Amino acid sequence: MFTSMFFYLFICLLIFGIGDVLGVATKAKVSALFVSLMLFLVGFMTGVLPPDIIKLAGLTDIGKWSLIFVVFSMGISLNIKQLIAEWRTVAVAVLSMIVLIAGSVVLIPVIGYQETIVSIPIINGGIIATQIMTSAAMDKGFAMAAALGTVLYAVQKFVGTPVASYFGLRAAKEALA
Repeated sequence: MFTSMFFYLFICLLIFGIGDVLGVATKAKVSALFVSLMLFLVGFMTGVLPPDIIKLAGLTDIGKWSLIFVVFSMGISLNIKQLIAEWRTVAVAVLSMIVLIAGSVVLIPVIGYQETIVSIPIINGGIIATQIMTSAAMDKGFAMAAALGTVLYAVQKFVGTPVASYFGLRAAKEALA
């Protein structure tokens, strides 16, 4: 009974649903993604969830296909006029990416070349960059680089999401006032 793909899919969707409900209930003070990641982490560490639940739920194949649609959608939804109007934001983002790349290059002797190359887009990007880079690393046989990239993404979300939620809500309140 509990070996069906649909059962594992239900469990994954339930976890994401709990995250969404708590995110809405706290008015984004607690991120839905943060809650979902924490529930998965606790489930993995306690042994309640199998470590390959995403694969058992059939979400790995869906993830590969959805990635194409998400990247395409992001590309066609860019508003060039608004991007030009927000040139300061774009400049800060580009500058921060350059600083991150320079800092990462300095770390190559410490963490390794493959690990650094996989990690740079993950830190600069998000879940899509994590999917692309970890998949490419695994295809090339760089399991440690893929693992480091995944850990970096998780740490970035666990540390950065509450801070980003706080400042985002603060900016929204200022904009509405």
